[in-house]
Formats: sequence, structure tokens, C-alpha cells
Amino acid sequence: MDEFDSMIEIADVPLHQRVTKKFGNEKKRVYEDSFSETNYEEPSLSITPPPPYVPSDTEDSSVKAKCILNSIDNLFDQERKSSKNDKGKKTKEPVASKAPKRRAEASSKPAKPSKAYKDAEKIFNKQTDKTEVNKYMLVSIDPEVISSPPGAEILNLLSNPVSGKPEEIFKYRVENQRVPSTLTWKRKVLYLENNQGEPVFDEHWIDEQRTLIFASAEEIAQKIRDGSFYTWAQSIKSEYGRLHQLTLVIYDYNAYHKADKNAQERAKKAAVRGESSNVRTNQNRVTEYDYQEALLTLSINNVLDFRTFDKPTDKGWKDCAGLVFHHTRAIAEAPEKLKKNISNSAGFEFYAKADGKDSISPKNLQEYWKQVIMQVTSMSLEKANAIVLRYPSPSLLIQAYRNCESPSEAELLLANIEIRRVDTIIGGTRRLGDELSRKIYFAFTRDDPLDLLAK
Repeated sequence: MDEFDSMIEIADVPLHQRVTKKFGNEKKRVYEDSFSETNYEEPSLSITPPPPYVPSDTEDSSVKAKCILNSIDNLFDQERKSSKNDKGKKTKEPVASKAPKRRAEASSKPAKPSKAYKDAEKIFNKQTDKTEVNKYMLVSIDPEVISSPPGAEILNLLSNPVSGKPEEIFKYRVENQRVPSTLTWKRKVLYLENNQGEPVFDEHWIDEQRTLIFASAEEIAQKIRDGSFYTWAQSIKSEYGRLHQLTLVIYDYNAYHKADKNAQERAKKAAVRGESSNVRTNQNRVTEYDYQEALLTLSINNVLDFRTFDKPTDKGWKDCAGLVFHHTRAIAEAPEKLKKNISNSAGFEFYAKADGKDSISPKNLQEYWKQVIMQVTSMSLEKANAIVLRYPSPSLLIQAYRNCESPSEAELLLANIEIRRVDTIIGGTRRLGDELSRKIYFAFTRDDPLDLLAK
């Protein structure tokens, strides 16, 4: 035991001082001779022990140990710095080579849409919006329509609607049409393109597949008398095309037939009184029956439909002008309504939306199955409940039909299902019946959509 052994912390004394004190110079010489006998060669890099550390009396033991470790780590600072420099050189080379590639990739990407392009997209998407669609419609009117009795009222209602709303004001243009005395519609369609992030609009005008033909009752009667009415209507249909919808607007219709009736009445009264009538009845006038027959023939043959108008003393030609206004508004809003109808035509009306509280789940499938059965004529909820209790799913009912030995047996498969009476106080049960069972069988097994369930 030496004077160092009495110390509590061995870290208080450096290791090289303790060894030298313990063994003396003699042990040190023996240690050096052992290296000389083996022809030991010193390495090029010698690690020298840390300098002696003389702790102060006030320092804590953990702080002392930390200081010793820090002094040892300082020996390797030079090697660490050199290794870091080498690594830095290696990383700089690929970064310099990749920089042009990144620039090339950035240049190949499409330009980011600008704020102007986003605003243009909003305008593009509002083409069919109910509040904006009037800006894209143009009513094209033939000069002969303007000169007709309803012409002034038509122009007034298009520019000054009854509601006074700006979205119900439509633009019009007076120009010669392919067929005289007609009114057509044109729609402006916008196409949006992205030119390096900037919006580019391209607009086209398309003709709507609908035309109004204006004519007086006297003009139509003249064509019916000479037999050219059907040929005249067919030539207009050929001019616009088979899919084009034509509507014949006849004004002064009742006035024409009323004048004929008044002339006949005056002639009869004069004959009763024995007076000579100065009123010459026109034997070539078309009767109302022949008039209606000619119009209905064209309508049944899908050539054109017709509307008749007269000028009341209080309204003027507002009804006739209202026809033009409502046609214009309906044609303008048709694309949006068609879009909604197409989106809703994929399923039944009772189909539950996924985001609703009645969304499809196993507990609701039987309710949908009941509603499918109730599409059959004369099917009530009580009858549907009775069928669903016996066959909880469509697949089970179809499988039961397949297991039947003959079609007649399959037709009467559901006939004897008992239905609880809820419409009377006494209650009781009754059969589903042969006829309704046959209808359900046809509904789920026939492939031809034109087949009738009731035979």
C-alpha cells in the first residue's frame, strides 16, 4: 500500500504518476528491455499520454472525470478534422454535377397556373350556371317576326323581364334567317387553354336545335285550302334536320274562326227576317275541324308541334311573348339540368346517397329490397314485408325460381304467402294471390324490357 491507496477517488491521480511511483525506475528499465529484445519498432504516430491534471479541492469528482476525457479527446481532433474535410470534398463533387440536372428538371415541369388562370377557370365553370347562363345566349329574330303583331311585345319582354332580375335579361339580334318569319337561338361556348400559366379563351357559337315559326291564322288557312300546308312544313323540317324541334306559333287563331261564325250568324238572321244579306259568306274558308285536323296530323307525324294565341284586350300579346321568353330560359338552362339528370339516372329514386344518414349498410339492405319489390304494380308495403320475410334477398328468390320444376310452378311460387291484414279491426291473414305472384315472376325473370307484366 502506498500513499495513493489512501485516496478515495482513483481519478484524483494520473495513471503514469501512479505506475512510476509504484514500481520505480528498475521496473521501468525491465519494461524497456523487453521491447528492445523483440526488435520493436516504434510506429510513426506516437500517442503521448495526457498532461498531468492537478485538480482543485473545490471541483466535484464528476467534473474532474469529464475534464480528463476531454483532454484525451483533444488528441484526435486533428484526425477528425482531416476526415471531415475528405468527406466534404466527396460530397461537393456530386452536388456540382447534379445542379444542372435539377435545373433541367425544373425547366421541363409545366408552369404553375397564375392567379389570372384560376380566375379564368371560375368563369369557364360558370358557363352553365343559372345566374350566368343568360350572358352566353343570343336570340336571333327574323325581321318578319318583328313586324308581326306580337313582335314589339317579344322584344320588350326579352330586354325587360317581369321579375326585373339581371340574370333573366337576354340579348337578341334582328337578322335574316334561313326560313322567313322564324326565331332561333345561339349559344356561345368557351374553351379554356393554359399557355405557360396564362389563360387563353377560345369561343365558338353553336345553333340550338329548336326553332319557332310565326304565322297568322289566315296564312295557315290559305295553305290548308290549297293543299300545300303539309309540304310546306315538311320542307322546313328538311331544311333544319330530322332532330330539329319545330314549333308553329299561330296568332289571331280564335279571331279567324270567330269572324267566320259571326258572318254565318248574320246571314241566318237576315234570312229569317226575309231580308237580303249584304254579307257575302266565303265558302272557301277552312272550318275549325279541318284546321285542327291538319295541325294534329303534323304533330302526330313528328314534323312540328303548334301553339295558338290571340290578343286579349287586357294583356295584349304578353302570352305570346311569354312563350318566347320561357323557351329562351329553358334552352339556356338545359345543359345544367341535363347534367343533373344524367348524374341521377344511374339508380332508382329511392337509392340512398353515401353521405346521407340512410347510407348503404347491412341493416338497410332489406329496406331497399322491399322498395325494389314495390316497383311492381299493385304491390303494397304489407305484401312486400311478407315476401321479404320468406326471401330476405333477391338472390334467394332467384334461386327459388330456379329450383322449381316448371315455369308454371315458378309463377305460383309466391301465391300462397300469407299477408297480415292491417286494414280491418278484426285482422287475420290472406293470400298474396296468383296474379301478383305471376307479375313478380315476370319482373325478375324476363329479359325483354317491352314485355308486359299483366297478361
